[in-house]
Formats: sequence, structure tokens, C-alpha cells
Amino acid sequence: MMKKIVSLLLCLVMLATVFVGCSKKNEDEKDKGAYIYMYINDMIYNFDPAHAYGNEAALKVVSLMFDNLFVLGENGKVQKSLAKDYKIVEDENAQEYKMVITLNDTAWTDGVAVTANDVVYAWKRILDVSNSFEAASLLFDIKYAREAKEGEMSIDDVRIYALNETQLEIHFNGPIDYDQFLVNLTSYALAPIREDIIRRAEYEIDWAKKPSTMVTNGPFRLRSISYDPEDAGLTLERNSYYYRDIANDPIDESVTPYRLVVDYTMTDEEIKAAYNEGKIFYVGDIPLSLRGEWKDQAAVTDALSTHTYFLNQNAVVRKYDAAGFEALKANTSVYDDTLVEGEAGEKIFAKTEVRKALSLAIDRQAIADAVVFAKAAGGLIPAPVFDSTSKKASFREVGGNILAANANLDEAKGLLSSAGVNAGDYMFAISVPSYDDVHVKIAEMVQEAWTELGFHVALNKIDVIDNKHILLTTNEAIEGVKDDIFYENYRAGKYEVAAIDYTALSADAFSMLAPFAKAYTGGAAADDNSIEFNIPSHKSGYNSEEYNAKIEAAFAEKDIAKRSVLLHEAEQLLMNDLPIIPIIFNQNATLTSKELSKIKYTYYGTPIFTKTKLKDYIKYVPVEEE
Repeated sequence: MMKKIVSLLLCLVMLATVFVGCSKKNEDEKDKGAYIYMYINDMIYNFDPAHAYGNEAALKVVSLMFDNLFVLGENGKVQKSLAKDYKIVEDENAQEYKMVITLNDTAWTDGVAVTANDVVYAWKRILDVSNSFEAASLLFDIKYAREAKEGEMSIDDVRIYALNETQLEIHFNGPIDYDQFLVNLTSYALAPIREDIIRRAEYEIDWAKKPSTMVTNGPFRLRSISYDPEDAGLTLERNSYYYRDIANDPIDESVTPYRLVVDYTMTDEEIKAAYNEGKIFYVGDIPLSLRGEWKDQAAVTDALSTHTYFLNQNAVVRKYDAAGFEALKANTSVYDDTLVEGEAGEKIFAKTEVRKALSLAIDRQAIADAVVFAKAAGGLIPAPVFDSTSKKASFREVGGNILAANANLDEAKGLLSSAGVNAGDYMFAISVPSYDDVHVKIAEMVQEAWTELGFHVALNKIDVIDNKHILLTTNEAIEGVKDDIFYENYRAGKYEVAAIDYTALSADAFSMLAPFAKAYTGGAAADDNSIEFNIPSHKSGYNSEEYNAKIEAAFAEKDIAKRSVLLHEAEQLLMNDLPIIPIIFNQNATLTSKELSKIKYTYYGTPIFTKTKLKDYIKYVPVEEE
């Protein structure tokens, strides 16, 4: 009898344990994790990692959605991420030089495994002769990569192979600086992407603009995006497949927060109130109107980007007339430099003296002071960019300042006079994205400076437009998608002056300098006669034989010290020719609530929320989610 009682008690204990386990499991399923409300940056309209370098704000979001082979840690050292391991194989007798990278096990947001083929496709997409990506030169050490980009060989000839699902083999023309190549591979522009997603006919153009048409392999996926003024917002949600065994690991095994939520309907004052009242916990991009007030509270670091004005040397700058100037000021879409009958114009930006005069007229220090989180640009390359292969030496510190911080209108006017250009005879426009208050403020100050120089300068605040792409399968338009006309115009060279955050593709100065050399622009080659492909010049129209030769020499030079000298000489040439005008060096400025912990950053200033914790987060879970 006692044995039966003991047995019964044991059964009851076991059942109780089962019920407790079930209860705990149900709680785990109900409690998915923290909702972290934040204002991370301005609205984003395209999440393609290869296009995330025209505005550094975009990179902060894209970096949360895509995992790269390697990342550049906050200490400036290359760290493995998607790459589990790598080895370098050199056989001088066989003239074989290669790197084999083994991938970690992880999956895309739809549960499909991330494979070496995804890396191969992403890189070949960058190198394809028909595509335009400045990141192409990051891969030119790879055998036949450059030949493919120039149309001399097929993209299939490029020596990148998926040996199997998890191993990537990369062949080189000879021994290279492997440390430098690894730094290149930390660029988010080279993140893996899925060929089957992009090649679906109806998604080919807009695959990275809507949650339903994209997958990501990073810690977060795009849960929702709305551009409707009534409920504009962005929600990133945990990628439940990210480095996680679905069957055995808890839901937050690799990613702690459940959702990152951004409300874009708030005004600047509402953002301020929400942060002060503990309703949002992180501000990753402080609105211009709040920068002076929050200057002493913000955590500030130098960014790897330079706010820069691109001057289109191919643009026909119209002669001034009052009616034409009013029409120019009203433009908010595509720039057209086709002269109408009887209209006069000249390509004045093709004159070096004009470009220098425009640069000299700008008071960079005044603009940096107005923006608050910025420094007057002393050149093109910002301070954090490496002089070699590590942060031990800064390219800017070694090179010193090339550009003046303050304006010199007298010298500027003298240059225009020497070029035979009467500024009052011409009118042109500065194109700037309408939604970026910092860029608009800078444009207003530059407009004032150039007007004082004598030019008639319009400010075109370019709006986004509703996407017009029609799905081939349904013959219907995609709903809820916007096109950022400003950046599409910029990439197509449809501008007179364009305001761009010129962001380093990697921490190497070569990545910022090379695209101005004709063979390194990454532009899509023009097929003029179906036989010969022509490499395009830089989108600004700049094409200097001296500069081209300097970049060629820097690419060929494998001695780090000698290569550094060549790159500094290249920047000097560029700042003398000024096809682009650096304005300010950007800075990252963030506010973090005391309730939030374990936020990390990459060397590029992009946030890492993978293990971030919010104190008493259960209080902030929306009622409808309970």
C-alpha cells in the first residue's frame, strides 16, 4: 500500500512538473521580448545594402538587417561574423593564391539557410558590367573581377566559387594585402543577398523597399514600414532564425529585443518630450532643432562620412532670366538640362576655376557650428579612416587639412574673373532631399554664400514620389512604396549640384578616393555598339588622366607606406581639381536612456542592438500584443 502511495505521489509530482513546464512554455510564447521605442534616424526608402552609402542614416538601419562575413569592431579590428573561419592558401609554383572562408550556420528571415552562393551572387551583382555600384573596386583584388566589370570577360569568369553550402573560395591574381582585403569585406555593400528574391520578375526593381518582397540575414527583419503621414513609422522585428536552433533554443537565444519601433509622426518637440518622459529610449539621429539643447547630453563620435557637394561637369548651366529662375526654384523632381529654343547655357562646372571659387565661398566652420555635431571638412577623407590597415594612424591626421575652414570671397571672385565667368549671368540649383532637415540647413547656407558670390542659386528640395512599378504577375501597382527621386537622380547623374553624405565604403581611404578614377567608378558600362563596352567616367563628369594614374599606382602598390603616400597625393589632386566640394565631416550623436543597456557599435558608428536590454520591458509591451 505504501509503495502505491509513493508511486501516486511521484506521478503527481511529475504531472505538476509537466504542468509547470507547460505553463512556463506558454509564458515564453506569450512573452516575446522587449519593444524598444526609439528614433533611430530619418525615413528610409530603400534597404538594399549596396545602395546604403548616399546617406549615412540609411546605413544605421540596413546594418541591423544584414549580417556580413566580417565586421569592423568598435576598436577598429576586423572580427568574424557570418564567417566562421578562413584560411589563406598560396602556391607559388602553381601561381595559385586564394582564400577559403567557412560560413557559420544561420538562416534568412524565411528560414532558408544562408549559403556561400548568396555571397557569390551579391558580389557578382556588384561586379556585373550592367550594374552601377561604387563598391566594385573593393573586390578588384579578385581574379578577373576587374576584367568582368570592364566588359572584357564574363561575370561567370570571376574566380569566386561556392565549394559547397558553407565554403566560399576566392582566387587572387597574386599575393595581396590580405589584411586590407578583410577590411574591404567589412563593407555592408558586400553583404550576402538572395538571388531568387531579386530575380523574381515582379520584384526585380523594388525588392528592398517592402517587407513582403525582401528577406534579410541579420538580427532584425523589416516587419513594417508606412509612409502615410497619419501613421508613418518603421518596425524592425527579431529574425527568429538568426544563429538559432529553432527546435531547441529559446526565442531570444541570439537576439534579445523583440521589436525596434520608430514613430515618424512625431514632431521634434514631441520626440524631445517622449525621450524626457521615458516613452522612447534611444535617439540615434538628433533632429537639428534639438541639437543645441542636447549637445552636452549626447554621446558624440566622428563618423566615416563627409557631407559633400557634387558638381555635375556635364550639366549645361543656364543663363539667367527671371522667369526661368522662378521655374528652376519650383522644381522638385527630375532635373533636365536640355535647353529650349533660344535659351543659352554653358558647362561652367567643367572649369576648375569655377569649382574652386564655389569652394572658397563656403564658410565650413560656420556650417559646422550651425549643424552642431560636425567639423569643418579639411579634405575629403574624415578622421576615422585608416591611413594603413588599422586605426593606429588616421589618414586625416597624417595628411593634415587641405581645405580652409573659412570663406575667402575675394579670392573666389578673382578666380571667376580669371575664368571669364560673370556669376550674375548664370543660374543653377542645389538638389537636396526634402526630408533631411540637416541637409536642407546646409544647402540654405551654401545657397546664401554662392548668391553672395553673384550666382542665382535655387534650392530644389526633392520630394519622394509614389512608386509606379507594375507587378508583372498581377498587372497592378505596388502599394505603400515610395521612390527617393533625389538619390535616383544622383546615381543617374541628373543634377547640377547634389548634396550627398559621401560615406566610406570601408575604413580604407582607397574606398573613398578610387571611385573618382575612371576605371574604378563602378558605373555600368555603356554598350554603344553591342560589341565594345565603354567604362563611364565618374557621375560628376570628372576624368583626370593624372588622377587616374595615381589611383592605378595606389592599387598596384602593395607596400603599405608607399601606398599611403600615393593616396595622400591622390587626395591632394582631387582637392585641387574639386569635382566635389567637401563641406563638413559628419559626427554621430546619440542619446540613450538609463533604462537601456548593452548597446554596442561598429567602427562605422552603426548600432548593434542584438543583446540590448530594456529595464522592466514588460511595462512597454502594447496592449494588443498581450
